[in-house]
Amino acid sequence: MRKLKRYLAAGTAALLLCLPCGNMLTASAMAEPVNYYMGDGDDDRRVDVRDIIILQRYLLAVPSKYIYYMDRFDLNHDDVLDVFDLGLLKRVVIGTDEPEYVLGDPLPSGYIPPTIAEMSWGMPTYGNVKMLTVAVDFADVRYDESKLLSDDAIRESLYGNNTNDYPFDSLTNWYDRASYGALHITGDVAHYTCYGNMADYMNYDRSGVQDYEPFVSEVLQGLDDQIDFRDYDSDHDGKIDCLSITVPADDLASQGEEYWWSSTSTWYRDYSFNLDGESVSNYIILDYSPTADNMRRIKSTLTHEMGHAMGLTDYYLYGVDSHWESADGFEGEAGYERMDDSVGDFCAFSKLMLGWLQENEVMWFDPSKGNEQTFALNSISEMGSCVILPIDGEIGDYTTEYFVIEYVTPTMNNQQIKDYCWYHDSGVRIFHADAELFTNDWNTVYFRYDPLSPYYSCNGERRLLRLVNEGNSFYTFGGQYTFYQPGDVCKYGVKNFAGYDYSDQATIDTGYTVKIDEISGGRCYVTVSKK
Repeated sequence: MRKLKRYLAAGTAALLLCLPCGNMLTASAMAEPVNYYMGDGDDDRRVDVRDIIILQRYLLAVPSKYIYYMDRFDLNHDDVLDVFDLGLLKRVVIGTDEPEYVLGDPLPSGYIPPTIAEMSWGMPTYGNVKMLTVAVDFADVRYDESKLLSDDAIRESLYGNNTNDYPFDSLTNWYDRASYGALHITGDVAHYTCYGNMADYMNYDRSGVQDYEPFVSEVLQGLDDQIDFRDYDSDHDGKIDCLSITVPADDLASQGEEYWWSSTSTWYRDYSFNLDGESVSNYIILDYSPTADNMRRIKSTLTHEMGHAMGLTDYYLYGVDSHWESADGFEGEAGYERMDDSVGDFCAFSKLMLGWLQENEVMWFDPSKGNEQTFALNSISEMGSCVILPIDGEIGDYTTEYFVIEYVTPTMNNQQIKDYCWYHDSGVRIFHADAELFTNDWNTVYFRYDPLSPYYSCNGERRLLRLVNEGNSFYTFGGQYTFYQPGDVCKYGVKNFAGYDYSDQATIDTGYTVKIDEISGGRCYVTVSKK
């Protein structure tokens, strides 16, 4: 069943839906479960007077050029939109009744709900998700046909069951491993040539940021006759799950032209845009031609950008001049992570936020069980496993401040890190997280201390995620500032192993000491004590 999300053309609405008692919601129009409030027809995550106006205009068959989620107005769940729903909606708006919150498809039993789900990004983090990738060129800048892979070859490289170039054998396999089977990616590939020259699409918005929307609009509209965009909405929330577009921009960035730099953008300008009842939540621009030589780079970039499409932020530092060593969010050999420098797998914190860890895989230090506790960690690239030390929150609250301990080995998606490490490519690493959420002026939920937040600073203040015992990998002598090994101890005084004070500086002694005991039988044993 698909969500009823359509233009409210008066004639069509009257002809198909009007009944004496109200407007019937047909079975095919009823929505699959997604995350939303009943009554929030314009999907702004609140139920207000605007929603009353939308429903009133609908019941009066007043045409509208905008698209709304009409099934959310069926507040009494009788499959009919009528004045009874309008009355219930008004009760919610004035505060007499609480809005009903509809949760998405349930996670498999035992999984920790993804914190990312609070943020209403477009791409689901679990289940079967189908992507669309479009190879786009221009009237004056075309792909080199002698090198360009066919659509079938691109599809096989991105979404096939390949065994070449591990761990970038395919996006499908990479995310199957990263999510421990919770997220399965498939996809299609299409080709489109724009009518205009490449420069015609290089526009900026008022804030000086690239405005790709006219470009993406033309591409999608040009493919509308051959593509049913509903096929790319696996959770039936009226939004295309994940869209990526490649352009023939090879080496343009090195020539000083960074307009087509690989990035993920949020659709924000043309609110009414939709095709087949599907809008665009976010989209990925890729600045490499899909040739055999470039597919590894494309897949490596996509694994990072798809993290953004699901709701993860960058961990590298914003507001600095370089995206390399000086800008790394996590410096040192233990600092390689997919959302920082696009090397290796997601860390345990990222997987936790995405809902890929199960309750029995996340171990908490519980003071009620004694001041000293020993934990056995499995390799995070092979199975879900981490220890959380709460700092400013209750056990089980993942949106507070805490330390995360994980065991890393150069296996599975982390196989890549062994090419970057000089001393140790495995061991224990600890992250300092502050995953508090906040809602901005546009009613969008973010992590309070991620780079897009007004609370963020790239200096010494509080951040979403920091690496404990962090050090510059170019000056790592004798193995310091790297993974913890058996016999090593982490305690107060080690960089970033402290709680945040009221000035957002990491100065507070949390009382924790972490000792790495041994690595045995494929597991790493750590003992945590608290004074």
